[in-house]
Amino acid sequence: MAVANAFVMLGLLPEPRAEAVLAEHRSALEREGFGDAWGVTEGELTVRPGADGYWQSRMAGPVGLREVPLLVAVAGVCCPTSVAEVCFEWVKLTSTGWRLTFRATAPDPDPYRNSPAPDAMGRAMSEISLTDDAGRSHDLRAESVGWSRDLSLGEQEWHGHVVVARDPASRPEWLELAPTIGGGSGRVAVPSPAQVPVGRSDPPWPTPAEGYLAALAPVTTISIEAGGTAAEAGPEETAEIVATVADSLIAVGALPVSRPLLRESLASGPGWHVPGWEVPGWHVQLAHRWGRRAHQQAARFRAAEHRRLVVQLPLEHATAVIESVSAQDDLVSIQLYGHPWVWGEYPPMITPCFQVRAVDDAGDEHEGRPGDGQGFPGGEGSGHFWFWPPVPSARKSIRVTVSTLWEAAWAEIKLPRATA
Repeated sequence: MAVANAFVMLGLLPEPRAEAVLAEHRSALEREGFGDAWGVTEGELTVRPGADGYWQSRMAGPVGLREVPLLVAVAGVCCPTSVAEVCFEWVKLTSTGWRLTFRATAPDPDPYRNSPAPDAMGRAMSEISLTDDAGRSHDLRAESVGWSRDLSLGEQEWHGHVVVARDPASRPEWLELAPTIGGGSGRVAVPSPAQVPVGRSDPPWPTPAEGYLAALAPVTTISIEAGGTAAEAGPEETAEIVATVADSLIAVGALPVSRPLLRESLASGPGWHVPGWEVPGWHVQLAHRWGRRAHQQAARFRAAEHRRLVVQLPLEHATAVIESVSAQDDLVSIQLYGHPWVWGEYPPMITPCFQVRAVDDAGDEHEGRPGDGQGFPGGEGSGHFWFWPPVPSARKSIRVTVSTLWEAAWAEIKLPRATA
């Protein structure tokens, strides 16, 4: 399954042919007596939901995309309702209309409940009004609502977005949000996008196969649950999976044996050793811990620490737009729209559609690590990337490079640092 996903992702094998090979393999396993084993009768031998649809989206190109950001504005408006306090974070204009992202918090009355109150955000949005500079009112309808709770704070949280129909004949200069049960209103200006220098560059790896293998190699454990059963693989098993993928890429000529990646790996000891196969050290664990803290910090929205951008990068076979940049002390992140962007559910079904890195104005490099993301029909997606190691607060600008397995482009971005 890992090899099939890699071959489809890299364009080495058409998806229907990969599925046919996996179906034959599944039948062979059933004949060998594995018919009741997890992952066989449940049809787990498939490239879905990994590389499924990637090449169809890539070949289709940008024609017909609906979620490309045209304008982005920082909202930072909080409205109290009878259900929760709703804080609107961003306002984005696409061909489908205005999209307002929000987070809402409320006390958690029952920590043993496993789901939120039905249509809680529908009721909350009914208590908020939205008007534009022409005096037109718009209904707010919550979509793609997620829910979680923080037991330590005794709070429950919702996050999602609302979509407002767009009038093609006009573009408002501002939108105003106001709670109907009291409290002040907040006006959101929607100016034209910022002008940012952009350019093309080389991807981080000489060949797409090396880029794919580098993204897969850090996987050290796999845990999958389905149908009441579970499958788990540790460092030794996942190393064998990565080695099998690498061996298969070599066998078909996609990964030349002369590549520095293999020479460096083989020099480290006997057998296959790609950097990242070893059990994660303390620095990896530190990055994971800091990432969880970064997510919590990002939820405490302060508009002054965010800058709208809408910077389209000059890629030939993909569409990528940096929507915004955020800088909260040493936590720096960007929001990225991309196409084609498909979502692998778990390793080894990785789908490294977009990779992000940055160099700050002191010349230090930072890796963009993925945070929250959302997929849309047709292979469109949007998500934020936070940079590790942290970007010191003294840094004022970064060069962000967004790459696929085949190409890359950059943008020079000034950070929204507060001035003394």
